[in-house]
Amino acid sequence: MSDTLDRPLPAALPLHHTVVAEVTAGLDGVLRVTTMLRGRRYRVRDLTVDVHEGARASELRTTVLLTADEAALLLERLRRMPAVLAARTV
Repeated sequence: MSDTLDRPLPAALPLHHTVVAEVTAGLDGVLRVTTMLRGRRYRVRDLTVDVHEGARASELRTTVLLTADEAALLLERLRRMPAVLAARTV
């Protein structure tokens, strides 16, 4: 096996990370999250929203080009938002 294949990827290398957030407040909560993504200029590759008005939570799933540190920061930012019940990478 090649020596280059045995080495781990550097943390500063941007990769596509899929992030899932459980959001309250229906479409309004989802719009708060998308506004934060846009305002912070995250490089969103795709975005899927499953809104359940009147339900406890809706789901927002997005794939974003990030380094490992940036992915951790995005999760931290999402978890601080009042409309976000939970956030994780998948």
